[in-house]
Amino acid sequence: MKIRMIKNYRVTEVYGTIDINKEDYPELEGMSDDEVLEYLSENKYDFELKDGTEGTLIDEFEFATEVVKDDFFDEEHDLYLVTE
Repeated sequence: MKIRMIKNYRVTEVYGTIDINKEDYPELEGMSDDEVLEYLSENKYDFELKDGTEGTLIDEFEFATEVVKDDFFDEEHDLYLVTE
């Protein structure tokens, strides 16, 4: 008899901060901070930071900043019978 375990969980990671000078980005001109945040949220996979090293805003957070807090939630372990 062979069994296998599958582990499922949800992870929340809080990353350090990134400073954005709105004046460096013409597309952000005239926007309020809330409007900029909405714009960045909608374009996070394409937005490139002027002095960034990682390519996109998401990559900057994941690879160029530190995780300042992380939590694991809803951890489950399930065993399954392997039938081949």
